[in-house]
Amino acid sequence: MSDSEDDYMSFKFTSQEDIRPSLLVNREKRKHEIFKKKLETPCKRQKTLGELEQENREKGLTTAISNENKGFRMLEKMGYKSGESLGKSRSGIKEPIDIVLKQGTSGVGRESHTKEMISKRQQLKIKNLKRFETQFRLANKERKNLAQIRKDFFKVQKICEELDFRKKVKDPVEEFFWTKETIKKRRKIGKECLYTDTDSSDEDDEFEQFVTEENLFAIIDYIRSQYLYCLYCAISAIDIEELNENCPGPYRMDHDDEVD
Repeated sequence: MSDSEDDYMSFKFTSQEDIRPSLLVNREKRKHEIFKKKLETPCKRQKTLGELEQENREKGLTTAISNENKGFRMLEKMGYKSGESLGKSRSGIKEPIDIVLKQGTSGVGRESHTKEMISKRQQLKIKNLKRFETQFRLANKERKNLAQIRKDFFKVQKICEELDFRKKVKDPVEEFFWTKETIKKRRKIGKECLYTDTDSSDEDDEFEQFVTEENLFAIIDYIRSQYLYCLYCAISAIDIEELNENCPGPYRMDHDDEVD
């Protein structure tokens, strides 16, 4: 065999992978053991210095003072027993004062000042909400009151007008004692309206100004004195004594328990 063939055979022999059965079994077994170890041993993150300090601090704060403590021995010499309150009359504290650790890099007193400011803002917010709620309730109550005045005003106008017509009264005591429609008709056939035109919107604004609580009371007093009629009782009495006996009063406030 030539030298080149010898070199080729030696290279081929050394380059081939060792595939003996025993080596293959040991290699796979080693891989399986490493994989199993990784599964059994979870990866644990190393705690930082701050976390270790916090754990040691909490452990120390939660551990009760032992009988070997120098301060505890001094208290025992003065008559203190474990579990009792401090003081001559045993009315003091039983547990040590809690230690409040300052967190962060803010200045001394900043945290308490911030809490105080937040508390003041919350109190001011609550106060403003209560004030707005009160204003809303008052406005809502006033709106309902005005709506009720309008309703009573138009109702008593019709009653007053009808009672006057029955008595053949030609002119109302005041124009707002009768309904708007009747007054408009009277003005239309009046002499002064034959030569001048009046805008209906201006007339409506004029009549709208009459709708007040004062004018409502004026009409109520009129029909009560002239016709012995109560708007809220819806009755007409024979004389003033009968009216006073059967009617609690002339106004709605006197009939709050009787009318809606």
